[in-house]
Amino acid sequence: MNRYKISTSISVVGKRLLNTVTGELYELTTAGLNLVAALNRGEADEKSTLFKRMLLEGVIVRVDEDLKKERFHLQWHLLNGCNLRCRHCYDEKQGSSPLAFEQMLTVTDNFVVFLRKTEFNGELSLTGGEPLLFPRLVELIEYIKSRDVFIALFILTNGTIPFGPELMAALTKHNVGVQISIDGNEAVHDEIRGEGNYQRSLATVKSLIASGVYPMVHYVIMKRNSVVIEEFLADMLAAGVKRINFSNLVPIGPGAKEVALSPEENATVIEKIAVLQHKYPGISMLARRPLWHLAGSTGLCPVGLKTLTIDANGMYMPCRRLPIILGNSRTDTFFKVWFTSEFLQKMREREKYVKVCGKCPKADICGGCRAIAHAVYGDAFAVDPSCLLASKVV
Repeated sequence: MNRYKISTSISVVGKRLLNTVTGELYELTTAGLNLVAALNRGEADEKSTLFKRMLLEGVIVRVDEDLKKERFHLQWHLLNGCNLRCRHCYDEKQGSSPLAFEQMLTVTDNFVVFLRKTEFNGELSLTGGEPLLFPRLVELIEYIKSRDVFIALFILTNGTIPFGPELMAALTKHNVGVQISIDGNEAVHDEIRGEGNYQRSLATVKSLIASGVYPMVHYVIMKRNSVVIEEFLADMLAAGVKRINFSNLVPIGPGAKEVALSPEENATVIEKIAVLQHKYPGISMLARRPLWHLAGSTGLCPVGLKTLTIDANGMYMPCRRLPIILGNSRTDTFFKVWFTSEFLQKMREREKYVKVCGKCPKADICGGCRAIAHAVYGDAFAVDPSCLLASKVV
């Protein structure tokens, strides 16, 4: 059964409904008053003519996920501050000018309007830096989940800071997903992220699972950790993890000093993970990313199609690992950025611009990683240097 509520833009004024955004005023009949009361009890008749009219006018809004619609993903970096200095990080951790909290609320409202007009469900990842260092995280979660559209919410964290009771309550109340970064077995992870941090992150994983929250774990594949993946998977399975998200190193920021896999090594690792998926069926690990067609998956880069990023300075980017400024969230709406950006338009027609991929039979399900191409060649439409097929396509 679908879930509905009175829009947050609507205020009940006696026997009238006032849209506080547009100024429209609706007279309430006895049937209307009864419908509002029924909505508050979760018992409204969706088939009634009055209900359908109020839904069309935006007085009533649906707040659960409409499975007929795709999700639009926003990755939002709330701050640049972090308690770690990881070797492979894409961020230099320089000073930033983050949005004020009131500006964050405005950005949230703008995102909601964008989702409703474009008829997407929402998906929003809150990250940093380290998002658990953001002092008003719970308050922001509550505001996002109170809006007039479905938004699946996730927190992307390094897992070294324990989740307090107030945050845990918000996760449970709003079904907020959590992703924790672990990049190898204990020795390799601590080599990358600092001594003792593997056990801290693993403790957070186990604590969340014990509380009924099953976190995903994110693993960045690079030369340094490519040989310990199976050992890592066995540890995660033992801890109760059900989902691993793999991604490849993008050599920018401090991560530019790390050694990435060659195309041949990358293909071998992806194919090995496909074998491991059969060996460990209790844990999902096949990524939906470029090049993962080698493992029978798909992964067309969603840039220009259904994703945006806002960095710690409040700037729109196509992807945080593709640091091309598209606009400023303080002054530019999602509509302006989404529909006027020449870069995003080129990404929607990438078969015309991406070297080699336009000729590749896997282009429609892969397209290469544009962030890696940009990092290595300074051109988002260059060949993905991690692709084994690129050298074989004429």
